Amino acid sequence: MEHSLVIGGTSDIGVCVVESLAKRGHSISITGRDKQKLSDLKTKIHSKYNILIQIYELDITNMESFNSFYSGLSVEPNHVYILVGYYEDQTFARENWRELEKTIQINFTGVVTLVNTISINMEKRKSGNITVVSSVAGIRGRKLNYIYGSAKAGLTTYLSGLRALVFPNGVHISTILLGPVYTKMSMGHNLIPWLTLTPEEAGEKIVKAGLNKKNEVYIRWPWRFIMFIIQIIPEWIFKRLPPF
Repeated sequence: MEHSLVIGGTSDIGVCVVESLAKRGHSISITGRDKQKLSDLKTKIHSKYNILIQIYELDITNMESFNSFYSGLSVEPNHVYILVGYYEDQTFARENWRELEKTIQINFTGVVTLVNTISINMEKRKSGNITVVSSVAGIRGRKLNYIYGSAKAGLTTYLSGLRALVFPNGVHISTILLGPVYTKMSMGHNLIPWLTLTPEEAGEKIVKAGLNKKNEVYIRWPWRFIMFIIQIIPEWIFKRLPPF
């Protein structure tokens, strides 16, 4: 039986990733920070699909705990899905270094440290897939989200290098270049319906990309062309555009 580890499994998208894996018959380990949410999700998924579910509390900013967390898993995973993320108040982050640090820790430093831990263990056994959610926001810095985007840009670059490093040893890294999704994190933002996914759509596409060992995937295909256009706009024009 395939076993998957879902980091951030109680988030809106994480719950859908868990359900998508459960439909495929995977046994699943789920992490989150809220013990009650984890317990409720375990009960729901087990009663619906009758599969083995393990739950673990994990804070992505507590990097000292990662080695003991991974070594303490009852089943070593074949597939890992990392779905944690934090979209800050950018104005506040410019003025408050703690908010800035939180943004970088959750979206970059914590994820990178955890992926290092997991990938080293997978290299030892010469197998395993790690699928990490990054963002189209990391393709080019934009006025509305350049702090969040810079963290995601670093994450995407890191994953590209790691993918090349571990590939000869039987480990695959998938990068999910996610656009907007209707979640609690996106509430209050002006979202364009035809460019925005439901959590269910996002979860299914993320799982498929990981299982099919994709490299870098735009989950909503128009974003590939949109970001190509954004990338080639000359800087002297780009800096004069209204916020978007």
